[in-house]
Amino acid sequence: MRMPSDEGLDASVAEPSRRRKSRPRLTLLPTDQARACPVRERALHGARNLPSERRFHDATRAELRVIEPMPLPMHTHEFADGAELAAALAQAVAADLSAAIARHGSARIALSGGSTPRAFLTRLSKLAVDWPRVTVLPVDDRWVPPQHERSNERLLRETLLQGDAAQARFMPLYRPLPTPEAALLPVLGRIAHEALPLDVVVLGMGEDGHVASLFPDLGADRPGLREIGLDPRGRAPALAVRTANAPEPRMTLTLSAIFTAPSLYLHIEGAKKRTVLDGAALDPRSPLPVRAVLAGAPKPPDLYWSP
Repeated sequence: MRMPSDEGLDASVAEPSRRRKSRPRLTLLPTDQARACPVRERALHGARNLPSERRFHDATRAELRVIEPMPLPMHTHEFADGAELAAALAQAVAADLSAAIARHGSARIALSGGSTPRAFLTRLSKLAVDWPRVTVLPVDDRWVPPQHERSNERLLRETLLQGDAAQARFMPLYRPLPTPEAALLPVLGRIAHEALPLDVVVLGMGEDGHVASLFPDLGADRPGLREIGLDPRGRAPALAVRTANAPEPRMTLTLSAIFTAPSLYLHIEGAKKRTVLDGAALDPRSPLPVRAVLAGAPKPPDLYWSP
């Protein structure tokens, strides 16, 4: 039987051994293309005397870039001082409450304690809102009686719940029981059935990056609490917590409860806190709870900040 001649066959079939042994040729960019890519132009023109393989690898390395992480988004509102901030934030929150009442006949708001929000809460109490249709609760509270100077319930009653705003319905987190753990089940039930979904939440932030009573050491004493508190889609709306940073145990809303509010505000004052916030927004490995707020919120929160 006559075998076909190699003539007419493709070179890739007729001479496989020669094709396998051939070395790939390196093709450098023409000068005009290199000028369109300044980084590659510098890499090529600065290494003309090097072997072609070396020039190729140097040019490849020159194209590499360190990608800086983008900060998590926030709608930032900056003010000259705390008084200006308090007035603007009160107006924004009052508008949100009125809009919620117009939509479904009532409004629910969770508010932070501490010294920072005093001026804002006082201004809010004086604004025209249909207060009897508003439910107010603390974002968190220390496990102390409401007469105690460190009670967030006391703060809200002394600042917000004055004048016409005293007609609002107040829902405390504290119960006259020895520990927040002992009160957790009734608090969970009431929040789930009477407070959620929220319409407005105003969060503060500590210099350690905590929000509500969700501290950086959350879960140090009881593994699993951190996941429950910071899970944006968790099922528990409240949590009994303890922290090495404060003497009292606490009750706090979780992020899953906080994120039910379509209007979420961060009220922060001072340069040091702003540095902490900006660092957490930029660092994807940050363990700070405020990072979990920025990363998990259904939409970017509104930051109200003054020096």
